[in-house]
Amino acid sequence: MKNRIETLTGSKHFQIKMVAEGVYAAISVPGTGSVGNAAIIDLGDSTLVVDTFTTIDAAEDLERAAIHLTGKPVSYVLNTHWHSDHTSGNQVFTEAQIISTSATRDIMATYGKNRLAQQRSNPEPIYKAIEEVEDKIQKETDEKLKKEMEWENTSDREYMKMLPDLVYTLPTITFDRQMSIHGRDRTVHLLTYGGGHTQSDAFVFLPEEKIAVMGDLVLSKHHPVMINANPKEWLHILEQIELLNIETIVPGHGHIGSMKELHEVKGYINHIVALVSEAIQSKRSIDDILVPKAYQEWYFTTYFKTNLKKVFDFITKAAD
Repeated sequence: MKNRIETLTGSKHFQIKMVAEGVYAAISVPGTGSVGNAAIIDLGDSTLVVDTFTTIDAAEDLERAAIHLTGKPVSYVLNTHWHSDHTSGNQVFTEAQIISTSATRDIMATYGKNRLAQQRSNPEPIYKAIEEVEDKIQKETDEKLKKEMEWENTSDREYMKMLPDLVYTLPTITFDRQMSIHGRDRTVHLLTYGGGHTQSDAFVFLPEEKIAVMGDLVLSKHHPVMINANPKEWLHILEQIELLNIETIVPGHGHIGSMKELHEVKGYINHIVALVSEAIQSKRSIDDILVPKAYQEWYFTTYFKTNLKKVFDFITKAAD
């Protein structure tokens, strides 16, 4: 199998890493049309792909990699949640059954489709936002933050370049708690414990290999993205995942890790909640909260302020 990786034509969008025999992570290259990670799982008589990137080009490279590595067309695709960096490439997988939770499909069929229609009919606000970030990049003196902003802007430009060709492709199979796919060589469990990162999050558990492909419930050295999050539920979901026999985690963003990364995400959420709670109690503005030292080397720094705002809104709403 290593020979197949060695003979795989490279992609600017991701790097293929073998997690176990027949299990591969497609780790996103920053500043490209992938943004998030994906995975390829050889079931023996069929192939499962987990998440499909932000752009058609990236998804086409992912499909080619899957066929090259497994020798078969992709039979199944799982969308771990509805965010565009995990679903926009769905249209490429024409021979596959696309799977998600029922709630994720509902969001995609309503909010997702409407948002896409709005982006197409009025793209100017997005182009304007890209230009505004471009101006900020020129003035930014923090080299790490500057690099991150450049990556985000380049990815946004890739998305906008693809937008006219995007066919918003919905899941064809849904589940509410668990779905198992029994292949000739291995069984995978598609699980959901509800919504934490988004309104509904799923992940893939390979019990024999003790591997989990987590979507954005777990990130490695990236600020968790909390725009659509429920912090309390997210922590509860991670606690349930801790009960599974997992040794290796493919995160939604960042490099392959272990339960250590899950514990770091738990620590981050608890830390943010504590910082915001303290600011509320002492009547200080959350704008004065700086990135804690523990997370200063993490990526997605631009999400830190929006995470504070999300947690602030969550706490104050719960108090009403």
